[in-house]
Amino acid sequence: MKKLRVFQTVENKRIASGFPLRNLGTILLLLLVIPYLITFLFGNLEEGSSGRALETVAAENENFERNIYVKNITSLGNETIPLEIYVADKLARSIDSTYEMEAIKAQAVLIRSGLLAVSESAGSGKEICVEDEEYGNVLIPEQIWQAVSESAGVCIMWQDKPVSAPYFAVSNGTTRNGEELLLMEYPYLKSVVCSRDFLSKDFMSSASFEESEFKKIWEQMPGTYLPEEGTEGLMFQEELDGIKVYRDSTGYVLYLEWEGKLVSGEGFREAFMLSSSSFHMEKEGTLIIFSVKGSGHGLGMSQFAANEMAKEEEDYVDILNYFFDQVTITKIE
Repeated sequence: MKKLRVFQTVENKRIASGFPLRNLGTILLLLLVIPYLITFLFGNLEEGSSGRALETVAAENENFERNIYVKNITSLGNETIPLEIYVADKLARSIDSTYEMEAIKAQAVLIRSGLLAVSESAGSGKEICVEDEEYGNVLIPEQIWQAVSESAGVCIMWQDKPVSAPYFAVSNGTTRNGEELLLMEYPYLKSVVCSRDFLSKDFMSSASFEESEFKKIWEQMPGTYLPEEGTEGLMFQEELDGIKVYRDSTGYVLYLEWEGKLVSGEGFREAFMLSSSSFHMEKEGTLIIFSVKGSGHGLGMSQFAANEMAKEEEDYVDILNYFFDQVTITKIE
């Protein structure tokens, strides 16, 4: 890996409160944007090189991040994609394109960092293998191309290595601490306040199940194991008809225990198709009702909170340093 330029390192965290082709103009705009992005990514080509394969041109470029490719393995075959092109496609699928530019840039960095972390851990050099059947199925808005272009090559580093930095839609008001989930390989996941996430239309949701349906789903769920210290270090907060609920310090459910079986909060959320594992249960007759806060797993960057920060003129480096503790934001040169 070539020389890294450090943007900013934060030692102490602060805790603070589709693009449809509808007209000819849009088509012409895209025709202008796409060549600009390709030029940005691969540099000016020498005279006479236009007939050569894109892979050949990229391989001759001296810039490290421009030499990295994503190998997408699908049921229809394999495809080799320049890193930043793949980042743009996944970015368009993973965030609201009407969000503020700095929030979209922050999301682009998280996607890129995750891909580079895969490459680092696999020792695969400049080829990152993924299995993404959805690649190429969405139109990429202009603002997505712009965000990728203006953040190209930037990633999050921890101890001089790119890291997989998670993201999600909306918190319950606070992000989660990785240590409480025993995610010791993610020491940079600390809890921070997202004081405006309650403004999101997805902040509150609910679901209900008949007792018989609840039991059937529960019985089909695989059990899990307690941490070595058992439930002593967990926050036991409630019990409903014998169902014990253990939470972390931010209110997300870590475990549920019932009829001799323990299941994880995230596994439970997926089985019951809840928006997040920050939920409370109550019973009305034979009906079990869930009141849910937030959307997503609650780890890393809340996209809604990032967008609110961007509205306050925080740039994407500030946003990332808020959500991730003691990381270095770098650009590969």
